[in-house]
Amino acid sequence: PWEDAADSANNGNMTIRIIDYPGHPSLLSQLTTLLLPAAASRLLFLLDASQPVTEGASLLYQYILTHSQVRKLWTEAGKKLEVLVVCSKSDAKGAKNYKRMKIQLRNELDKLRKVDLALKGRSTANGDVHINGSSKISLNVKGKSIDLDNLGSDVPVSLHFVETGFGMNTDKGGLATVRDFVLSGVMPSVN
Repeated sequence: PWEDAADSANNGNMTIRIIDYPGHPSLLSQLTTLLLPAAASRLLFLLDASQPVTEGASLLYQYILTHSQVRKLWTEAGKKLEVLVVCSKSDAKGAKNYKRMKIQLRNELDKLRKVDLALKGRSTANGDVHINGSSKISLNVKGKSIDLDNLGSDVPVSLHFVETGFGMNTDKGGLATVRDFVLSGVMPSVN
């Protein structure tokens, strides 16, 4: 059964765990644990291409890109968290393609980064920002904006983008690309 919390399905020797966040409020306290190397090898991050990216950017920034525990444990494991940003509903009228979604996501992440920089007066000696008891590690950006293709050696995250929708030609990505990523970690040919 498909549920908001979690569903595990067996595919040969591989267990696939599907978590619909923010599907259920109780997942908020578990989200960080679910993003650690022991629990995940890759992540699908869905953005509705017909809607603004503000909420999605906030989740990506707060729980993945700047979360101290997530970054520390992925770095210690010597791995990168592979994130496939799926721009869903790309076939809907008025929807943005993945390139436009990537630009909007970068702009929103830059806004959040600038807020963190403004709060740096409350930061620790190593540059971590403490807000409401949580610890965030700043994104060290060279230049004026975040480069989503190269987040830097200190950010153990790799972002890849694909657009999908039920009315799309699957030769250009789509659901087949998402399936290949989930089952085998294959990245889309176009980033």
